[in-house]
Amino acid sequence: MVTIRDVARLAGVSPATVSQALNGRGRVDVRTRERVAQAATKLRYVPNVSGRRLARRRAECVAVLQGRNMTTVFNDSFYRVVLSGMAEVTQSRGYSLVVTPPPSDAATDADIDRVLGHGAIDGALVAGALDARLLLALRHRGLPIVLVDNYLPGVDLPAVVPDYQVGARLATEHLLRLGHRRIAFLGASVNYPFGWQTLEGYGEALAAAGIGQDPTLVRRTEIGVDTATAATRSLLDLPDPPTALFAVTDAMGIGALRAAREHGVRVPDGLAVVGMDDIEMSAYTDPPLSTVRVAKDAMGRLAAEWLIRLIEGEAGDRPAPSLPTELIVRSTCGGPAGRWALTASGAAQPTIFTREGA
Repeated sequence: MVTIRDVARLAGVSPATVSQALNGRGRVDVRTRERVAQAATKLRYVPNVSGRRLARRRAECVAVLQGRNMTTVFNDSFYRVVLSGMAEVTQSRGYSLVVTPPPSDAATDADIDRVLGHGAIDGALVAGALDARLLLALRHRGLPIVLVDNYLPGVDLPAVVPDYQVGARLATEHLLRLGHRRIAFLGASVNYPFGWQTLEGYGEALAAAGIGQDPTLVRRTEIGVDTATAATRSLLDLPDPPTALFAVTDAMGIGALRAAREHGVRVPDGLAVVGMDDIEMSAYTDPPLSTVRVAKDAMGRLAAEWLIRLIEGEAGDRPAPSLPTELIVRSTCGGPAGRWALTASGAAQPTIFTREGA
């Protein structure tokens, strides 16, 4: 059997350097890493994973716990990108990544044991909304946890979250700049921060423009195309319907486009629509959906990096509490296509103007 010493001898380095180079750890320069990789390939070296795990007293496995707002990360276009970012980091650091189904909210010992897997995982990335009692019970058992796309107010758990409040404000301010005054809000009926942050951002933009919130223009429903279609129908049936609509997810924005088409309302002339997430499909709707871009891949990478640092006891500051968002203007709201962000002064200004769909 080829050993790490054989690889070290062929590469002309120490066994410790081989270990660091193959595991992506330590300060090993690029040329040395390449030389080690070539030697390992030539000798067909296979690392002794079991021995390494035993020596480090770690399973070298990270779990992704799915929140209640997810059916599965594999059929959700938003979380697929988040998961890709997680996998990129965990793989580069020598960790496996497993996805587990949502546990029950009861936080029983059986639930906790199932998540912990009798030591089969070193930490957990919690994607979406998970019951606080279960999270606290897992933390009490000593499991490192990083929250992704959600956080628990008042609970000391690291979290990586997009700035949904600023994103909602960006979208609403853009519609206001285009001259709209009756702007509907198509939100999510959830009681975790995403639900109220988006509504607050929408309200802030209206208030800054001297416009009071009209409760008849606010709809909160489950996230989905069908539910959003039904909610938009009810808005378009009002005696004085909205001229614009902000939907807190692209799936809901697509539902709004479908409802407008069914009502014979032209977009953006009769109804301007802005979504949020910038999932891949949003660029291919008819017309292409304007949306607030969320840094999905970066969110997954940052969360995984922080979790591995917790697992390995590395020092460092916590990740930034929220990731920036930007408005991507395509064809569903009118105005020139481009990208917008909030400046330091709090005013929304264009950053880079591009052709539609960029």
